[in-house]
Amino acid sequence: MKWLKLILVVIIILILLLDTPVIAHITDKNWLLDYINQNGIFGNLVIIFSSMIFIAIGGPKQVIALLLGYLYYIYLGVFFTLVVCVISAALNYTVAYFLLTNTLFRRFPKRMQKFNAFASQSPFLKVLLLRLFPVGNNVVTNILSGCVRVPLVPFFTASLIGYLPQTIIFALAGAGIQSPSNELLYLSIVLAVISSILTGFIYRDHIKHRVGQLETDELS
Repeated sequence: MKWLKLILVVIIILILLLDTPVIAHITDKNWLLDYINQNGIFGNLVIIFSSMIFIAIGGPKQVIALLLGYLYYIYLGVFFTLVVCVISAALNYTVAYFLLTNTLFRRFPKRMQKFNAFASQSPFLKVLLLRLFPVGNNVVTNILSGCVRVPLVPFFTASLIGYLPQTIIFALAGAGIQSPSNELLYLSIVLAVISSILTGFIYRDHIKHRVGQLETDELS
C-alpha cells in the first residue's frame, strides 16, 4: 500500500506538470529560451520535469538530448538528459513492477515469457544491447524489464551506459546549433557513425553467440 500511494502521488504530480505550457512547446527551443528568461530557476525545473514526462510517455530521448544540449550546452545538456532518462526509466519500471505485471502476463503470455527468457541471462548485457539500438522502444524496454523483475543494479547501470552515446551525440548537435562554427555538428555526425558501427559489431557478436548456444543445445 505504501508503494501504491507513492505511485499515485507521482501520477498526480505528473498530471499537474502536464498542465504547463512547456509540454506543448517541448520541441520549440526559442519558446523555451524565452520561458527560461522569464521564469528563471523555476522555468529550468519545469523544463527538466517536462522532459522527464515527455520521455516517460514515449517521446524520443534524442529530441530531449538535442534540446537540452541547445539550452544548456554540452556538459549540462548531457548531464540533465541522463538524469531525465534514468528517472523516466525508473518511473516506467516501477509502474510496471507494481501495476502491470499480472495484466501483461495474462494478455501476452508468450511474449512476456520470451522477454523473460531473453533478459534473465546476463541482464546487464541484454539491457545494454537494447539501449544501444537507436530504433529501440525505450518505454517498452522499461515496462518489460519491470514486469519480469530485471534486477535493479544491472537495469540502471546498463541503461546509464547505454544512454550515454546517443546523449553525447545529440547534445553535441544541439550545442552546435548555437555555435558560430560547424565543428560540433561535424563531431556529432562522426560520433554517430562510429556509434552505429560499434553497435552493429555488438549486435553481430550477440547473434553469433545466440546461434552458437542454440547449436550446442541441439547437440546436447
